[in-house]
Amino acid sequence: MFNSIIELEIISATFRSEMEMNSIFNLQSSIFKQVYLFAFISLLTTHYSLLSQQTQVYKPNINRVLFVLDVSGSMKGKWGEKTKFETAKELLYKIIDSVEKKNPNVEFGVRAFGYQFPKTDRNCKDSKLLIPFAKNNAEKIKSALGKISPQGMTPIAYSISEAVNDFPADEKSLNSIIIITDGNENCDGNPCSASQKLLDKRISLRPFIVGLNGGENFLEKLKCIGTTLDTKDETSFYNTVGVIIRQTLNTTTAQVNLLDNNGNPTVTNIPFTLYDHASGKILYNFIHTLNEKGNPDTLYLDPVGIYDLELHTYPSIKKENIELVPGKHNIIALDVPAGSLNVNCVAASIANNNAQILLRPKNDLKKILNLQDLNEAEKYLAANYHLEILTTPETLIDTTVGAFLENQISIPNYGTLSLMADEKVLASIYVEKNGLLQMVERFEINTKTDNRKLQPGEYLLVYKSKTNYDSESTRSQKFLIEEGRVAVINIL
Repeated sequence: MFNSIIELEIISATFRSEMEMNSIFNLQSSIFKQVYLFAFISLLTTHYSLLSQQTQVYKPNINRVLFVLDVSGSMKGKWGEKTKFETAKELLYKIIDSVEKKNPNVEFGVRAFGYQFPKTDRNCKDSKLLIPFAKNNAEKIKSALGKISPQGMTPIAYSISEAVNDFPADEKSLNSIIIITDGNENCDGNPCSASQKLLDKRISLRPFIVGLNGGENFLEKLKCIGTTLDTKDETSFYNTVGVIIRQTLNTTTAQVNLLDNNGNPTVTNIPFTLYDHASGKILYNFIHTLNEKGNPDTLYLDPVGIYDLELHTYPSIKKENIELVPGKHNIIALDVPAGSLNVNCVAASIANNNAQILLRPKNDLKKILNLQDLNEAEKYLAANYHLEILTTPETLIDTTVGAFLENQISIPNYGTLSLMADEKVLASIYVEKNGLLQMVERFEINTKTDNRKLQPGEYLLVYKSKTNYDSESTRSQKFLIEEGRVAVINIL
């Protein structure tokens, strides 16, 4: 895969050169040319698509605000000099008209409930999208609200459930719901459950509920739906709804604070993933970064729905049920009690030693957390671990990684067994443990000199000629491997 535009230019130049040399390579087939060109264009397309996927900034193209308005019988009650419904519809028009004039990227819609059937009918599906979303909707909303009057039930849960279908299918929009009511659900619905389903489907922000002098009991019963705010008069109502709309229009940001042992967000450079809590779908991938001021970088995230965060440490750290406050800067904090681990071996390097470390949790030896190189520090959460260092034979160590500490382990340098043979040999090496032989490795010698890297210790070499079919021709020889030294054995 290409790593830069420069590579694309090189490929383009190569492509041109090869086309010019068609006569040399006899590439006159038009079919071959078409395939070659198609492959080249496909590679270009793939490269640019990967570049576009790097952008993870959330920026909605449009904001949609749905008012779910209570037009049930109780809205005929007086609120100051007018009825609650008259006050609500007049103030809604003023708010919508004001916002539309200042912000062209906002669309308003209105769903009304409790106005189509009298309360005696106990119709709990009396809810309808009165005005669908569109720009410059203020006059339409004013006209539509002027033609209805309060009379029916209060099916809040049903209205929330139906509101799912009111929003156009558009992943680039930010949807919010503002419920205006003076009372509680008086049908059999469960508003709390309906609101949660709305959030789980990532359709809309958790609803805002604005009460018209509903009282403390109103706030307590409906707080599970979302943010509940009670208003005492017209001025309070106007200001409250205005603040809610401004909040939903503001950009939602977040930062992830990875905390050290002093509670400061100094831990960084660790990848993390944000998932949708309900579906488990991967939504964002980031590598944690501190900005030029040493503060965690600001992220621009979709405020709709609930997130789960997985920090890809060894082992990973998870934080679930993260709900962002829309229009605010949100701080997500995780304690990261990690320490570094370095298994040191002076002789180990890429050039002359391929030994690596399998690291497992001490309480789960079937699980491999990481494959680590010798002489390279890696960070792990503070815990007990089992190390399998893939030397020959393997070195087994149990260790504890302390939080915010540099944990060092040293192992001996290997020695070398140099086997000299005049013909092909079948051989195996053993160590003795508790009176039993444990095989270290089995191999064939097909050259005059065969070198084996072994950890210091006493070993037994068992060997025979590959061309000798007599088992009794097998020979054994003990030998000692010392750190950094070569042991030479002439066989056959």
